Amino acid sequence: MKEELPGYWRKAHLKISGTEKAELVIDYYNRRIKVMDFTGLFEEVSETLKALAEAEEVGKIIVYTPPEKRQELETCGYIEEGTIKGYYAGKDCYIFSIYPENSRGISFYKEKENQIIESCLKKDRKIGKTRQKDRGFRKKESWKKQKEKKRLSEEYTLRPAVQADATAMAVLYREGFQMYPAPLHMENYLLKTMDSNVLYLLIEKHGKIVSIASAEMDPKTGSAEITDCLTVPSERGKGLIKELIAALEKELSARNFLSSYTLCRASSSGINIAFASLGYTYTGRLVKNCRIESGFEDMNIWCRMLSEEKLTEE
Repeated sequence: MKEELPGYWRKAHLKISGTEKAELVIDYYNRRIKVMDFTGLFEEVSETLKALAEAEEVGKIIVYTPPEKRQELETCGYIEEGTIKGYYAGKDCYIFSIYPENSRGISFYKEKENQIIESCLKKDRKIGKTRQKDRGFRKKESWKKQKEKKRLSEEYTLRPAVQADATAMAVLYREGFQMYPAPLHMENYLLKTMDSNVLYLLIEKHGKIVSIASAEMDPKTGSAEITDCLTVPSERGKGLIKELIAALEKELSARNFLSSYTLCRASSSGINIAFASLGYTYTGRLVKNCRIESGFEDMNIWCRMLSEEKLTEE
């Protein structure tokens, strides 16, 4: 991620006192502040965050924290919304939030979103035994070898995106998302992220891109976020996103990443079912977290430990 992208975000490093510091992202597009790390007493950090939230007119403050600091956030009135398993080099990350704008903390579609999760969990329980049995016979393979199994029909090709694909990808994202937390419709943005720690995989049909997904890799923590998933309307329901997710997992595992996770739209049954069927665990929901199409939407957290998969394959 760039240090600053006008209209979207700005990274900031706060030094509150001798020991209290915080690394955060002021997310203008989603009207939130996301604290990725802090040192010292969180009570001191919290006061500065409240003042910053008022000055920047944001409605939500999110804090990523390791287990040992959970009590400090609870004491300051923050609410635990979910967990990212294995986020810190195998150690869990807890996500806490507080809402300077009270209405921002109210979910409008909680019942519908809970029903989607219940449906995912029921299906997951049915296929769980089959999945465990299948894993015992898998061999350690990269995504290149996986595609040779021809789970996709011959008319489809799965491959990594390259810079020459950026124009077509930007058009696809522009058509697929009217609103999105990152400027995927901008060719220059896609090119810059390709040069950083973002891995894009795509599926082509007769030479035309029909599905895309990416992994934002964090080498410091050994975790990666699977995101930016999109399939053109005419190809939906064919399992293309599942193929891309599985291929991303294989490549991440080959690069020694320990865990993968996603924050997916809580109101979209298809994407939640896809992650559940691939062995991801539901670990919470971030209320009104991102602006996507209809406005602020709830995002479900799904996680998977890639290291466990590697152990079963070796």
